[in-house]
Amino acid sequence: MVADLCFKGVVDDNLVRYALRLGYRAIAYCGASSTELVGGVKLVPRYELKRDDVSKSRNLRGLRVLVVRSKDDLKAYPKLAGSIDAVRIDFAQLNEVNKGFLRRLIGLGVPIEVEFSELVSRLLSSYSLDYYYLILRLYTRKKIRIYVCSGATDLSSMVHPTAMFALISVLGVPEALAAKAIFKVPSELISNVA
Repeated sequence: MVADLCFKGVVDDNLVRYALRLGYRAIAYCGASSTELVGGVKLVPRYELKRDDVSKSRNLRGLRVLVVRSKDDLKAYPKLAGSIDAVRIDFAQLNEVNKGFLRRLIGLGVPIEVEFSELVSRLLSSYSLDYYYLILRLYTRKKIRIYVCSGATDLSSMVHPTAMFALISVLGVPEALAAKAIFKVPSELISNVA
């Protein structure tokens, strides 16, 4: 099953039809309050949590994503087990990445979210891709798991899964691992949370 685990717009009938044409069978987005099947696409709630929200997240039904904005957000990483399903790193807010941060990130054992739209915008601007290269290198060394999502805000910015596959392949991820990040990990997460 092909799933987009980070859609940021409004889901309506047009978007569902377009998502089906692109091959998506599931979409996780913040506008959903419960899991439902609409026109052949499973819509799953997505919760973006700050470190302080994690203690309340065990009862949430849907994809629970911890948004990491500082190196301190992962200090109590053993306590995060079972409370989150994935991590999204806000590289614009994160000032530095040190060995301790990477050790905690690896120790979490949950996938790291890589957003296609953010990668493309960084490629087209003068922003650095260093943190992304670091995450992709850790992934190719099988130290962490990742998944790639669209980060689309509307129908026009929805992206075909093969475009995501091509981008991370060009950035140095072997094809087998790229396929896993696009197809396998999102499918596993959706089946676990829905």
